[in-house]
Amino acid sequence: MMTAVEFIHADLRRLHGMLDKALADLTPAQLHTVPAGHPKANTLAWVFWHYARTEDNVVRFVLQKRRPTVWAEGGYAEKLGLPPVAQGTGMSTEEAQALRLKDLPLFKEYVQKVWASTDDFLARTPPADLEATVTVKPLGEMPGIRALGQTCLSHGMTHAGEIELMRTLIGVGPAIAV
Repeated sequence: MMTAVEFIHADLRRLHGMLDKALADLTPAQLHTVPAGHPKANTLAWVFWHYARTEDNVVRFVLQKRRPTVWAEGGYAEKLGLPPVAQGTGMSTEEAQALRLKDLPLFKEYVQKVWASTDDFLARTPPADLEATVTVKPLGEMPGIRALGQTCLSHGMTHAGEIELMRTLIGVGPAIAV
């Protein structure tokens, strides 16, 4: 029988593939278009950035006891001209809509390093290590396995569905058929 860690690992790999596919064919203009011109909608750029930063923070900083994130290690904030610590949670709509991914190949490099870091962590971490209680801000304390399942997998799949709708609203069409 598959363990919870094996399930989460397999589905995070599936999620990563879906997100890669959904990002692959977008132009910078499409990434920064506000879907349907709605005043409260975030852009695809923001959603991709937010999710990658969230997974990076949870897997590295939270689950690996304050290990520097891929974002920090690679100097991506400075290289991309984006916030050094923020991941989008709590940003106003105006701030989210203003976020720009100025170097798409560099952002994609960052995303691939996050996926690889998560994959490596899950491949080498004993399931018992994920029973320890961790704090995920702003959600509070929870077992590490729940942080992965809720904050990475469930949250990421929710954004994957959002991305499909957003792609349709900006006229690109679905990429991952969730």
